[in-house]
Amino acid sequence: MGPLNSFFFSQIAAFAKSIATVWDAVWWIAILVIAAIVFWEFWKLYITFKWFSKIKWKILEIRIPKNVLKTPKAMEQVFSAAHATHSPATFWEKYWKGEKDYHMSFEIVGRAGESHFYLRLPSRFQNLMESAIYSQYPEAEIIEAENYVAQMPKIIPNKELDCYGGEWILANPNCYPILTYPLFEEAVEEQRVDTIAIIIEAMSKLKDSEQIWIQFIIRPVSNAWKKEGEETINKLLGIETTKKKGWLADFQGFGFTLGELLSAPFQHPSQEVKRKEEAANFKFLLTNPSTKDIVEGIRAKISKTSFETTVRFLCIDRRETFKPDNVSSVIGFLKQFGTQTLNAFRPDPKTWPKTYGLFKKKKSAWRKRMIYERYRDMMFTPFKKQSILNIEELATVYHFPIAAVGTTELEKIPSRKGGPPASLPLIEDELLPQK
Repeated sequence: MGPLNSFFFSQIAAFAKSIATVWDAVWWIAILVIAAIVFWEFWKLYITFKWFSKIKWKILEIRIPKNVLKTPKAMEQVFSAAHATHSPATFWEKYWKGEKDYHMSFEIVGRAGESHFYLRLPSRFQNLMESAIYSQYPEAEIIEAENYVAQMPKIIPNKELDCYGGEWILANPNCYPILTYPLFEEAVEEQRVDTIAIIIEAMSKLKDSEQIWIQFIIRPVSNAWKKEGEETINKLLGIETTKKKGWLADFQGFGFTLGELLSAPFQHPSQEVKRKEEAANFKFLLTNPSTKDIVEGIRAKISKTSFETTVRFLCIDRRETFKPDNVSSVIGFLKQFGTQTLNAFRPDPKTWPKTYGLFKKKKSAWRKRMIYERYRDMMFTPFKKQSILNIEELATVYHFPIAAVGTTELEKIPSRKGGPPASLPLIEDELLPQK
């Protein structure tokens, strides 16, 4: 071994010895820090579970007469009323009592050819939501229903029943919107497209043992998330976002920055804001049409109240008769709200039962069980960033069927076969494709 190598290894040995000396002196501090972090996380889970377990839940079934013509705009007002439950917790309430914003679950359930609309919510908000629904649907019938999930086995899949489903999340950032009901509407009622009709039609064809459950769990959020949308718009328009640097950059208690304070004798701060808005509007006029559509869509989404949302579904049937057709129907229902340029729903790979690698069957069965239990307990998936939908998007994916749209629940007129009219011109044999 040469002198250079000896020097190199001696330096490594000296460095390792110095690390060991430092660790020997501070190891107990590192252990305390790690223990404190672990304790803090478990403490938050404990107090949140304790607070959640004290909530008294009610399940309401909403029945709407078939002859009532209401567009999803009415349901948008119902979701707007649901946002009134938003009440940010104080530090004491959040970290000592475990309190959070209350959530509720809007559900569509199909079984044995029938579809049902349910709302599971804390009992303290029952009057609020009933009033909101009756204000938009005066002919509605709202009854307290039995918990249909409680009537099912505690564990699914089991020896008799199988299930398939998962959670769906937004494919792009939350600020990008999905297709909403105004884009499906027509001035003529007969040409109006009801986005809920596809899943109601699928549920009307379910056999005795088949069930489809679709769940939208919502929890109100503040307007703080709008910043993501504003930054995205600036990026699309090529506008530089001013970042505040240093502790002198922002006087939060007074509502102005240090730069605005120094330039105040020469220019009012509002002039700078106005100048930035004018520049943004000018650049918007110069952008291409597709970018304009994206910017307008983002602006429309962040302008309305929004909710953290979990989209979850399950298809349940006996093992011997389980078929993927019902799963395809739900996927088709969720796929219709997607676009190539804005946003769309996609399956969350962490919850989807289709797995790869070793122990595929066991992993698939475990995911099925987890999605069933989370549906049953109305759980937000832990340690996961939730999708954000505004009231217009929620009203698009969950609303009561429009009466003008026919489904199999309405009587169908049988078609009559008849012969071709005598004046129909005949096609020469040589024009037909040869076998």
